[in-house]
Amino acid sequence: MQAIIVSVNLILIIMGFVCICMSTYKLEKNISSSIKRIVLPGAMLGGVISPVIFAPISLLNLITGVLLGILTAEVIAIFSGISKTRWMDQKPIAYYDDGTPAKYFITGDKHRNFAMVKAFCRDMNTRLKDVMIILGDAGFNYYGDERDDKLKKEISRLSITLFCLHGNKENRPQNVGTYGIRDFCGGKVYYEPKYPNIYFAIDGEIYTFEGKKYMVVGGAHSVDKMRCIEENKPFFADEMPDEEIKARVEERLKSENNRIYGMMTHTCPINYLPTEMFMSTKQNAIIKRKPKKAKSKKLFNPDIDRSTEEWLGKLEKKLDYEVWYCGHYHIDKQLDKVDMMYNEIRPLHMALK
Repeated sequence: MQAIIVSVNLILIIMGFVCICMSTYKLEKNISSSIKRIVLPGAMLGGVISPVIFAPISLLNLITGVLLGILTAEVIAIFSGISKTRWMDQKPIAYYDDGTPAKYFITGDKHRNFAMVKAFCRDMNTRLKDVMIILGDAGFNYYGDERDDKLKKEISRLSITLFCLHGNKENRPQNVGTYGIRDFCGGKVYYEPKYPNIYFAIDGEIYTFEGKKYMVVGGAHSVDKMRCIEENKPFFADEMPDEEIKARVEERLKSENNRIYGMMTHTCPINYLPTEMFMSTKQNAIIKRKPKKAKSKKLFNPDIDRSTEEWLGKLEKKLDYEVWYCGHYHIDKQLDKVDMMYNEIRPLHMALK
């Protein structure tokens, strides 16, 4: 009888693990972290309490207890995920207009994870005419299949307009084939009629937000380029601004006498690189801390191309500007007039520190 219970538990655990894997794949989270957070704690708890449940204790009883613990942890995780998703999706959205001007907010890379954006819109009771600027790598055009459409459909339901720069971990809108061009805040933007509140900035355009002019330049180099190619992950050959884009940017800035209130770029000028966030720096720190464990893994070999940052550095030296916003490095940090953004969401013209 106990052998049957073990077999049934094992089948249910495999089914539960498949559900968790599908969920983590959908949310782009690491499956191994789900094993550490769900499976292992459940197994340990089940092993600890099995002597209390079963008497006398035996190897089969211990296995049964461990499997029951894993199964319980998986069931809790699955139902927790379902209830959280339904609460987020079914919460009513307040579409309204109180007659006040549009508000502008700014944040960093999202990489298809919009949980914080959803919470922000809900808490701030935003309106469709309010604008949230995402400094690249929003992730709407990452897979090139129905997963992108599903995400766009979900996010287009938010009561806000998204203004996205092109990052390096996403396809350029002009390559997708479903984007048109329209006017927005004094410049041109790419948009899809199906998702009318999701815009992509056009590199080299100048936009006016709350009476202040901003030049926009997307794109950067992926230091994990070779790993993406080896592992058949999405990689976009035109991720960096080309010579045509650079010339357009320089010409537009020249027409403004190289004076602009703000720059919005995906990456930063060369002199402001946050070296503490480099993947190679983090890897070296792990090697020093755990050399034996690090040797057992394939070390990451970064592919370095700083030509975009060097070009932005030359621009920065000859520009008269007030603020420079950028993303890319997954850090919230301010250096002089350069403001790197990631998780933080704040008003565009909030006074800098």
